[in-house]
Amino acid sequence: MAAATLLAGCTPSGATQPDEPVPQPFAACAPLPGGGANAPLPSNGTAAPGGTAATASGGAGSGVGKARVIQLPDLSLDCMAGGAPVRLADLRGPLVINLWASWCRPCRQELPAFQRLAESGRVPVLGVVTEDGRDAAAWLADELKVSLPSVYDRSGGLKAAVGENLLPLTLFVGADGRATVYRDVALTDQTLAQRVEQHFGRV
Repeated sequence: MAAATLLAGCTPSGATQPDEPVPQPFAACAPLPGGGANAPLPSNGTAAPGGTAATASGGAGSGVGKARVIQLPDLSLDCMAGGAPVRLADLRGPLVINLWASWCRPCRQELPAFQRLAESGRVPVLGVVTEDGRDAAAWLADELKVSLPSVYDRSGGLKAAVGENLLPLTLFVGADGRATVYRDVALTDQTLAQRVEQHFGRV
C-alpha cells in the first residue's frame, strides 16, 4: 500500500503535533521575484506560448513526470512567516514553486532538496503549504530543517488551478508569469537540478 501511495501521489489525511510551542522555521516571503506590475522581469525565463493550460513536451495530460503550462492564477496567499500576502499572479521567474503538505510522504522526501536549491542561490524557491494545517506544516519544516519561504493554501486553490488532485507538484515559473507544472513521485537533488537547467539554463 505504501508503494502505491508513492506512485499515485498524496491526498490529505489527519495529523497530530507534539504538545510544545509551534516552531516558526519559515523565511520571509518579501524577497520573491516580481510582486508588482512595476517589478523588472528577468530575461531568461522560459515558458511555452499558447493558452493557459497548454501541453508541454511531456505529452498529453500532466500525469507523473509529464508537464503542462499554466498562467499563475490571481490568488493571494498568506506568508507562513507573516507579513503581506503573496499575490501569485504578480510573481515572475526564474522561480521554482513547490506544493507540499505534511501528510504527503513524497513531499517529505523531496523537501530537503528544495531547501538545498534555495540555499544554493541558483534560483528562488517558494513553498506552498497545501490543504494542510499550519502547525503540522511548521512541525515538519522544523524537523527537516526547511526554512524556505512558504505560503499557506488551506483550500488548495493553486492545486485546483493547476488541475491536479495529488501532491507533490512543482512549478517552474518563467519571466512572463507562466509556469510549467510537473507532478513527480519525489524529486532528488539531481532531477531537480536537471529541471532547473532545462527551464532556466545554467543559473
